[in-house]
This record gives sequence, structure tokens and C-alpha cells, in this order.
Amino acid sequence: MSWQTVLDVIDAIESWVAGQSYWIQVALLLAVLGPLCYLLAGLIDRVVEAVFAWHGRRDRQAGSASGAPTAGESVPADR
Repeated sequence: MSWQTVLDVIDAIESWVAGQSYWIQVALLLAVLGPLCYLLAGLIDRVVEAVFAWHGRRDRQAGSASGAPTAGESVPADR
């Protein structure tokens, strides 16, 4: 399969969609972009969570060396 074949298929799909009525175009747009946006949001969420987890681990290791309580550790009442 060559790139020209792929481009021809994309062009044919684009021409078919452009020839449809407005409401069919809206339904197709929502059917395609809805799941894509959902997956992209999930990917962004995982990346941000990983960055914050890495950043948080580094801070906890530095904090435990200074005697500060880490996450989940209780603070003594006499402090």
C-alpha cells in the first residue's frame, strides 16, 4: 500500500462527509472526536500524574532527611 492510496482514501472520505447534510456531519464529528478527546484527556492525566508523582517522591526523600514527616506518617503530639 502506497501513500498515494492512503491519501486517495482520505480524500474520498472527506468528499463523502462534505456531501452529507449538516446534522449527519455533526453526528459523525461527535462519534469520532468524542472518543479521541476522551483518550487524549486520559493520556494527559497519566502524564501529569507521573510528573507530579516523580516530583513528590523527590520532595519526600529530601524531607525525610530533614526530620519532617512524610506522607502517611503521623506527627507526635508533643511536637
